Amino acid sequence: MRNYYLIILLSAVALMSGCSKDFLNKYPTTAINENNFWKDEGELKEYANSQYTFITGHSVSTNLSPIITGDDQSDNMVPLTFNVVAAGEYIVPSTGGGWDWTFIRSCNYFLVRYGKTPIADAVKNKYGGEIRFFKAWDYFNKVKRFGDVPWLSKDLTTNSPELFAPRDSRLVVMDSVLATIDTAIAQLPSKATAEPGRINKDMALLLKARICLHEGTFRKYHGLSGGDVFLKQAVAASNQLITDGHYSIVNTGHPEKDYASVFNSMDLSGNKEIILYKDYKTGAQGNATLWNVQLNNFNDGLSKSLVDAYLCLDGKPISQSNTFLGHDSIQAEMKNRDFRLSQTVTYPGTGVQTGFSGPAIPGSTFSNAIGIVPTGYQLTKFWINDQAEFLRIQNGIMNSPVFRYAEVLLINAEANAELGQCTQLVIDNTINLLRARAGVQKMVIASLQKDTDSGFPDVPVLLDEIRRERRVELAIEGFRYDDLMRWKAGGLLEKPVLGMKFVQSQYPRVVVGKDLYVNSEGFILPYAVSLPKGRKFKNYLFPLPLDELQLNTNLVQNPGW
Repeated sequence: MRNYYLIILLSAVALMSGCSKDFLNKYPTTAINENNFWKDEGELKEYANSQYTFITGHSVSTNLSPIITGDDQSDNMVPLTFNVVAAGEYIVPSTGGGWDWTFIRSCNYFLVRYGKTPIADAVKNKYGGEIRFFKAWDYFNKVKRFGDVPWLSKDLTTNSPELFAPRDSRLVVMDSVLATIDTAIAQLPSKATAEPGRINKDMALLLKARICLHEGTFRKYHGLSGGDVFLKQAVAASNQLITDGHYSIVNTGHPEKDYASVFNSMDLSGNKEIILYKDYKTGAQGNATLWNVQLNNFNDGLSKSLVDAYLCLDGKPISQSNTFLGHDSIQAEMKNRDFRLSQTVTYPGTGVQTGFSGPAIPGSTFSNAIGIVPTGYQLTKFWINDQAEFLRIQNGIMNSPVFRYAEVLLINAEANAELGQCTQLVIDNTINLLRARAGVQKMVIASLQKDTDSGFPDVPVLLDEIRRERRVELAIEGFRYDDLMRWKAGGLLEKPVLGMKFVQSQYPRVVVGKDLYVNSEGFILPYAVSLPKGRKFKNYLFPLPLDELQLNTNLVQNPGW
């Protein structure tokens, strides 16, 4: 199983930074150039190692895990200080803002030259596959953010006309991204033959499926051509991973803990659901994830919108199930629910999180010792009762999942549904495997009824329920914002941001109207003061930075900025 994880590559070559003309005159590393390098496999491998820093996991450069905080700009998480993207308060940056081509240039530098290495094609091509994997991933991120971007197939010099060219069409760029990931899949070794810790064919198949689902649905809902082509590719890539049978959903018959084992684990090396993870070692690079989650140093809470999305154990939404006990206390609303909820949100009486007596809402005695939970819904996903790990602080060694099999199943179900070919067999082989792990009654297509509280009233009930499954299964893993953008559902960010129902008897010292605010039904309003008019959705694409528009007059700002 050791070939599933991402080794911390200590031999990583430092990448260059900046994007000035001086930058364009430099080699991609301080020690490597085509005159003294790439004479054998070891030298190709060393260069390729430098690109592995692209995968951050829980991150070692900051105390805040980007996996967790990635949901801050969506309707899943509610940070104490509102997220400017989610609130519609993001402004055009003067520089940066994600418009950085350093990594792409370092990929292109390799791809233009690695074929000259005097070794067997089969050997050098596996490193070409790795670099193409990373290039496709970075381009995918750029297209999600900016839409049209320049497609670069070589590393540029100060004389390159591409420096001052307009952006290429998203349609053209994504066709090139698809070709790039397909070549990577062809070049990369299989899971069985890959060197432990390195990118393999399965990882590239999942990345392809992710890219194609996003692009296919984005094109469909934003009125662009070619969406079905990508959706069919998403089905094919996910089908291959399912058929090959290398992975499975962790289900030991203990729905109260099986889901958590994928996230709240020190060692993911033997986890059969993990396709790629990042390994942290004592004495090497570490993370502060457990420390932050236990003390809520993220100062984050989950939204009522997310909590309400979890089904009851009978497989029905809370708007339809007779087993839902209502919102009158956090303890009541957690009962009879999808077991993933209690493994994502902690609440009093569960014994989860040592010393946890209640959510540290503003004004509570609990908030004096730990970070504030602005909604009352406190995160327990990515937490494990291991005080030795807690005391390591930023040197924590809890492993970080990067790619997991559950996403493959969700992609397969959604892409099939978007194509109008999702049968009960497809659901049984995808969604119902996830529900079985969570202790929830299986989905039966013929019995589905539209949820009156759905955020997608115009979407067919099957697709609506697949989206719900995706939201709860991948909650607090950084997917939700991208999902809303591809579904053209940014308006959901404008819905009132709410927390749990405030129960005065549980917080006798909290003063409503001073410490916190509630709406007419008693639900916490975390942004009553900071965003009194609520959040406003701004745009499906981010703006280009001002300095780039000045340097290249052929660049045109994205609409709405």
